[in-house]
Amino acid sequence: MPQTARELGVQDRFDPTENVFGGAQYLAAQLRRFGDVRLALAAYNAGPSRVARLGRAPDFPETRDYVVKVVDCYLALTAGRTIRAARDCRTAEPAP
Repeated sequence: MPQTARELGVQDRFDPTENVFGGAQYLAAQLRRFGDVRLALAAYNAGPSRVARLGRAPDFPETRDYVVKVVDCYLALTAGRTIRAARDCRTAEPAP
């Protein structure tokens, strides 16, 4: 969002380095504000005011999917798996 980028000091939103640093700052701010990884990710995706107002992650398919994908990738990386794309982060489905 242009206003958020300005607040984070990002001058060129299309510069990959500035964009990543701005996004990292924004996520860190959500982590500090909500103190919970899943709520912070939901706030990053759907907006912090919405998460604060609801007191939980909003029930949007996009937000639910985003939180699951990011948490899956985080867990895969911390487990030492090599990740090249988001599809590599999915946990294996349990056998029937």
